[in-house]
Amino acid sequence: MISQSIAKRYAKGLFNVGEKNGKYREYQSEMEGVLGVFDKEERLRKAIVLPLVEVAKRREVLSDVLRSLEVSSPLASMFTMLLEKNRMGYLSLIRDVYNDLVDEKEGRVKGTLWTAFPIDDAAKAKIEKELGVKFQKEVMLTVQEDKSLIGGVKVAIKGTIIDGSVRRQLHTLQENILKE
Repeated sequence: MISQSIAKRYAKGLFNVGEKNGKYREYQSEMEGVLGVFDKEERLRKAIVLPLVEVAKRREVLSDVLRSLEVSSPLASMFTMLLEKNRMGYLSLIRDVYNDLVDEKEGRVKGTLWTAFPIDDAAKAKIEKELGVKFQKEVMLTVQEDKSLIGGVKVAIKGTIIDGSVRRQLHTLQENILKE
C-alpha cells in the first residue's frame, strides 16, 4: 500500500509536467525505453537499483544511461531523485500508474476478460464495444483462459467485476436453493 502511494506521487508529478507541456506521451515512451534497457541488462539494473554501490557512482551510471537514451530533462530529474532517495525499486509501479494516468487522460480503460474457452477477436471486440458504452470509454481487455468458469465470461475493469460465468450462476442457484 505504501509502495503504491509512493508510485502514485512520482507518476502524478511527472504526468502533471507532461500534461502542462504536452509531452506526457513522450515521457511514457521514454520511461518504457529506460525500463526496457534495465530489463535487458540485469547487471546494469542491479548496479543502479541496489544501494550496494555508493550513490555518486550509481548517479554517474544512471546519468550515462539517460544521456545515451536522450531522455528528457523532467524524466531524468525524476530518475535522479528516485536514485538519491533509494526508490529505484518503484520504477515498474511508477510506470504502471503513469500508464493508467495516460489511459485516463485519453479516455481508455484496461481490464481483464476471463473465458472458459478460447475466444475469437470478433467476440472480444463486441464485448469491448458493449463495455465501452457502459463505461463511456474505450475498453481494452486482456484475455485469460480459466477452465473453472465452466462457460460464459467474467470481466474486471477498474474494480468492477461482471461475472456472467456458469460457475457463478450455479453458485447463485445453490444459494437460492439453500435459502428455501
